[in-house]
Amino acid sequence: MAMAPRTSRRQALRLLGGATAGGALLVAGCRSRSRPQGPPRVGVLQYVRAPAPDAARRGFVQALARGGFRQGASVILLERFAAGSMATSRAQVEELLEGGVDMLVAIGTPPLTAILAIAPARVPVVFCYCSNPWGAGAGTSYTRHRPNVVGTVSTSPLAEQLDLARRITPSLASVGLIFNPSEANASFEAELLRREATVRSITVVIEPVSGPGEVDRAADALASRRVGALVRVGDYATSVGFPALAAAGLRHRLPVYSVDPSDITTPGCLAVVGWDPQADGALAGDLAVQVLRGRSPADLPFAPVTRKLLLLNRRTALAIGVMFPPELLRQANRLVG
Repeated sequence: MAMAPRTSRRQALRLLGGATAGGALLVAGCRSRSRPQGPPRVGVLQYVRAPAPDAARRGFVQALARGGFRQGASVILLERFAAGSMATSRAQVEELLEGGVDMLVAIGTPPLTAILAIAPARVPVVFCYCSNPWGAGAGTSYTRHRPNVVGTVSTSPLAEQLDLARRITPSLASVGLIFNPSEANASFEAELLRREATVRSITVVIEPVSGPGEVDRAADALASRRVGALVRVGDYATSVGFPALAAAGLRHRLPVYSVDPSDITTPGCLAVVGWDPQADGALAGDLAVQVLRGRSPADLPFAPVTRKLLLLNRRTALAIGVMFPPELLRQANRLVG
């Protein structure tokens, strides 16, 4: 079958327009602020507790340790969790700044947005688990960015997701998408999905939601419009509400595709193609180590996450009457069921 042209990750991102061991963090153009004595203090902000962002945080901490910055000995990690609240995230940024942190780390686009709206330019910022740093105001390209900000870019591989869906269902003509339009990363990825779908002559039917509690209703609405599959982009509403989305797939015998590797064990999830979140966090941790050793974020480009996973759930396939092509089974990184 002829393959449709792919949009490169860098092209996709242009759719939007674009401390040493003694405890003193040295960054070009930044002055040291009053802070407690001791090792560097790193504030880590995570928007929600879920398997994928938890894995990203774990990878980040492990990379710090490999780089010589171990919690409690050569670095103080101050971890904060916002429970999906932007107001809480902003308050946590202010609290950490008042405590004299040497670096702020955002795990996710919302905390990055909060940090960039509040933190002074003298504080280095590292981010990961972030599909849309541009929408958060971090910069306009991998190399043109705020001089105090660096991190990893993990825009979901949506072209690959659609191609996977077509390999499993060659006649696929439409997919249903649920997302929260108020999330910058979700809106960005929804637009990218629409563009990739247009190239492949696939219609995207959208049901917007304001939170995870609406996912079940939205999934039933999409099924009533006879979409050929349900797909997920990087979105916190469908991250928290994914069990309801997958359950709807089982009810309506619809394939459900995700970009989050942790979703593959959820009953009703058929397949995942997505970035390894722990590798994402580890890559950001390597960047943080460089900054803690004295590199300026201004000298470092944003880093694309490259470790991709293909996961298949045979139990779900049996339940909804889908057959995986033998070649796809051989290519999978993991088979569930």
